[in-house]
Amino acid sequence: MHMKSVLRTFFVLLIVFGRTSIAAPLPQYSDSDYEVSPYQTQEGKKSFQRSLSGLYSVNSWTEQNITQPYSNFNQLYHAATHAQQELDTLAREIALHSNTQALVPAVKSEERAKEKIKTELQGETHRITDLARCSLVASDIPSLMQSLELLNKEVSVVAVKNRFKSPTASGYRDFKLLVRLPKSQVIAEVQLHLEAISTVKNGAEHKIYEEIQRIERASMTEERNISEFELAQIARLRAESLNLYQTAWQQYLQPEAMAV
Repeated sequence: MHMKSVLRTFFVLLIVFGRTSIAAPLPQYSDSDYEVSPYQTQEGKKSFQRSLSGLYSVNSWTEQNITQPYSNFNQLYHAATHAQQELDTLAREIALHSNTQALVPAVKSEERAKEKIKTELQGETHRITDLARCSLVASDIPSLMQSLELLNKEVSVVAVKNRFKSPTASGYRDFKLLVRLPKSQVIAEVQLHLEAISTVKNGAEHKIYEEIQRIERASMTEERNISEFELAQIARLRAESLNLYQTAWQQYLQPEAMAV
């Protein structure tokens, strides 16, 4: 019996010590391992505040007597084709260095250009400024302001419309600039967008705009005044548009947008 008792004790101890040696101690982490450095957070907030202040400090202005280098349509359109290529290269370089996205369409079609000159510019070819155009889309305000700064270094800005500071009635915000390109000397249009606002413009708000246009065209086609019911529809649609843009804008002003 004594021998059995000794063996039983031996096996119990073997199991206990065996388990202890197999179970490795778990690493211990403090809360500080998961926290963002207060210094980084403060620097992020300061950077954001500087960018926001910079955005609101940009005034709208227009240089007097803005004209294209050619008054003959064929000459100007030929130059604009090359200017679009120049703008494409410039926009993509700026996008690369400012963490923005460059959207560069083809040069405005001859048909649309001639129609605009005829109906909006009193037939004065040298006044059309959006034959060559592009957009830069930023995901945050610091990137937006960096793209504006880089653009200003590469071209001669001749007009600025700051619709972040003074949004449209619908609540839409962007920078719209006219710039003189250094090589071609053609004036081009550049728009700087925030991504969420651009998404609203090209999506839900565009549908709202088309619906308002449909209502207004119907009354013109039928040669009658817009009814009270239609006016109420238009007011509701415009309020919806304003809310969409305001919601998109507010997300850039939230505290999390200031974090690094």
